Amino acid sequence: MMFSVNAEQWATETFSDAELGDLRRTKRLVKITASLANHIGQSIVQSLKSAADIEAAYRFSRNDAIGAQAIAEAGFKATAKAASSYSCLLALEDTTSLEFTHQTVRDEMGHTTSAKSSRGMQAHSVLLFAPQEKHVVGLIKQERWVRDIKPVWTKS
Repeated sequence: MMFSVNAEQWATETFSDAELGDLRRTKRLVKITASLANHIGQSIVQSLKSAADIEAAYRFSRNDAIGAQAIAEAGFKATAKAASSYSCLLALEDTTSLEFTHQTVRDEMGHTTSAKSSRGMQAHSVLLFAPQEKHVVGLIKQERWVRDIKPVWTKS
């Protein structure tokens, strides 16, 4: 069941099948997401208990061998599995613009917040909702992209 009250159970059900190339990475993902789910609205630093756990989370997020899409796919598969137990589902869609102001993120991802060339990451998400049960089943799909910054016109 998605979004259960037990964060550890939810994280395990959602991410334990993530294909990250190493079982230890998958276990780390489950630990990080459970901690974040137990501390909604807090940062990784605020949600984890020890300096070692914080450093492990940062190493995890910087690991080039771990793809965001592999993590997302694990969540989508868990949602698809949970969806099979409902007779009626609504697919709720929305596109959101995300702008990052921290210098490290802007440098890494190429996002800026200056008035002349502002661009952010776009995320189009599809959330499954069971209206009869009034229950969010989970995220079933998400596409992310960054718009190119190209001038629409050029001055002669």
